[in-house]
Amino acid sequence: MTNKPACQNYPNCQCDYDRKCLDSRAGCWPSLVIMAALWAALIAAGSFWPTRVEAHPATTAAGKPIGINYPASCCKSAATSPTGDCAPIDDRYVTERSDGYHVDIPVGGHPKLKTKGYSSIIPYAKANKQPLSNDYHICLSTDGNYRFCFFPKPGAV
Repeated sequence: MTNKPACQNYPNCQCDYDRKCLDSRAGCWPSLVIMAALWAALIAAGSFWPTRVEAHPATTAAGKPIGINYPASCCKSAATSPTGDCAPIDDRYVTERSDGYHVDIPVGGHPKLKTKGYSSIIPYAKANKQPLSNDYHICLSTDGNYRFCFFPKPGAV
C-alpha cells in the first residue's frame, strides 16, 4: 500500500514539501498581488521620473500668450500644467539697484510659490539679456528654492 499524497485526490491542488495540499488558486494569489504591486510601483515611479525637459509658452502677467516659448534651458523641472516653472511676475516684486535686480516675490506671486516666498539679488550679468514681454519673468524650481532664469523687462538696466 503506497501512501498517495493527499493533494492527488483534488483536481486544483499541488503538494508542498510536506505533501500537504495546496490549492493552486489559493497558492497563486499572494504572488499575483506582489506582481501587481510591483507593476503599480514601476508605473508610479515612471510618472515622477523626469523623462524630458520641455519649453512651454511664455505669457504676460495677465496670462495671454506672447507668441514665444521659454528657452528649454530655463525649464529644468519639466513643464507642469498649466504654467510650468517659468512665469511673469509683477513689477512691484523687482527693484533695480546698483548691484542687480532685487527680487522679492511673496507667497502666491509665482505659480511655484504656494507656501513660501522667494528673495534674491540677481546680478545684471546673470540675468537673461532678451526681454520676453513688458513684464519681468522668472523660472523657479518646483520647490521655489532655485532660480533657473530671470528675464528683465524692456528698458531695464
